[in-house]
Amino acid sequence: MGNENSNTHVANATGKPLRIYYHVEMMTLNELVVEAGAEIGGSISETGASVSSKVSSNVKSVFKPDSRIRYIRLPVNDYCKFSGEGELFVCVFVEDNHNEKSCVDTISINFHVPSDRSFIVTANHNIKFQKYGAGLWIDDLGYDHRPK
Repeated sequence: MGNENSNTHVANATGKPLRIYYHVEMMTLNELVVEAGAEIGGSISETGASVSSKVSSNVKSVFKPDSRIRYIRLPVNDYCKFSGEGELFVCVFVEDNHNEKSCVDTISINFHVPSDRSFIVTANHNIKFQKYGAGLWIDDLGYDHRPK
């Protein structure tokens, strides 16, 4: 199942810090969170009084990882190696710059990474496989994602 000589790397070209959860099997991910809010306002003028209100709700699905699932925090314009793994499933999130315990955007959920394949998280939040032998920042099509 695991490969002690793994050559899987990830490079962060997003310009933002990332949190990457990884596991050798697909991860169970969802917990529903309901957010609700309300606003009430009013005004009085010579022509009469008016009252306005706004009620909103939002249901979203959030990542709730099992405590056994490992993760890495990857700083801006950096890369790292996944050690001791073969085939992986990764979930990639953009961390909040003001609260490192929170994530503000989801890039991928259960993205499949074959054994000994490395990948780049690009500036436009795509995931591209790295080209063999071309360096950590070069994708399969030859595009250089190296931070400028």
